[in-house]
Amino acid sequence: MRSKTWLVARHEFAVTIGRLGFRIFAAAVPVLALLALIGIGVFDAVRGGDEPSSSGGEPTAGVARVGYVDLSAGEDGQPLFMSFREQDGVVFVPYADEAAGSAALQAEEIDALYVFPFDFLETGSVVRVRMEDSGGGAGADALRRFVLSNLIAEEVSEQQLQRVIRPYSVSTVELSESGATVEEDGFDGGEFLFSFGAGMLLLVSVLTAAGYLLQGLSEEKENRIMEVLLSSLKPEQLMFGKLLGLGGAGLLQMAVWTAALVAFLLALGRIVDLPVELSAPSVETLGVALAYFLLGYALLGTVQAALGVVTTNQKEANNIAVFVVLPAVSPMWFLAVLIEHPDGVLARVLSYVPFTAPLTGLIRFGTGGTGLGEVALSLGVLAVFTALAVLLTARLFRAYLLVYGQRPGVRHILRTLWSG
Repeated sequence: MRSKTWLVARHEFAVTIGRLGFRIFAAAVPVLALLALIGIGVFDAVRGGDEPSSSGGEPTAGVARVGYVDLSAGEDGQPLFMSFREQDGVVFVPYADEAAGSAALQAEEIDALYVFPFDFLETGSVVRVRMEDSGGGAGADALRRFVLSNLIAEEVSEQQLQRVIRPYSVSTVELSESGATVEEDGFDGGEFLFSFGAGMLLLVSVLTAAGYLLQGLSEEKENRIMEVLLSSLKPEQLMFGKLLGLGGAGLLQMAVWTAALVAFLLALGRIVDLPVELSAPSVETLGVALAYFLLGYALLGTVQAALGVVTTNQKEANNIAVFVVLPAVSPMWFLAVLIEHPDGVLARVLSYVPFTAPLTGLIRFGTGGTGLGEVALSLGVLAVFTALAVLLTARLFRAYLLVYGQRPGVRHILRTLWSG
């Protein structure tokens, strides 16, 4: 029995990954991630970058060059802007007067020109000169840091300067009704982005693999290929072989997408300044994502297989399958609530409903709203329902694989599920 089951599994796996649509779909996420990184990198380079570096030093290749004319003067009569000319992504080039700066701008030696007037300290006004229809210039944050660094760098320490530029970051401590500090894992932005992204990709991958399973069963019944298959296979062998083969293809697709997602998040954190720190997902997060994928696919794939058996054609099966897909994607309707209250009643309930558990569980785990113990309980409930679905679907396979023409009635299906 095992050899025939694996034979079916290998066949389904090879056929599925050989589909042009599957290959394009699997490559879509890495390609889109690469294009997004290129677009973000180009945009960040054009606008001159958002993060400054420290001071001085020789300009580095490939950074934006912005000219400035300093007509202002401090209390000692010296120009204000003499140092800190290199910021991350922007180099400020001094010119003696506006005419020299304008000439450099026309010669495309610089992207824009800023003129600090003599009354800058009183008014704070700065004149920006640029070529017509040009978007060149320094990023607002880079210009602000350039100005602040030159104004107060000699008056305060490096730490105080950084606090002036970026005054604070806020973390939250929650208290229970008794006044005790609530212990929690804390919100990790990188973990949440990965968990949410993995949850969405997991859902798409699971529904795609389950859809292939439903499509294959419907086509084999419509074309009477099922009679040939069952002449040498038992219904259980066919069912488990299809589940394993398509599950392997879905897992391969999910692995490609997950690798692309991790690479995208890590690269994004190096290209732009984000409000959260991005790092590679933890082993626990990867394990939770894998467990939810395997059980989520097993449940949804088994239910889709059951629909393929009891329906007479693919169109009818697809129409009924909507009632399986909607519950699986329903956590997206409550996304704001799940993020805001990951330990709330709604989030907990959706974690234990089999069809909503995979996506909800990953979102909650990414926000730190649930621990490994609660995740294990959610996976346990999902595993029990999956085992029950496999048992009941096996009964339907034995009863209806060779039934053609008319869909069995609901009462007859329920009697078959109960008695086998």
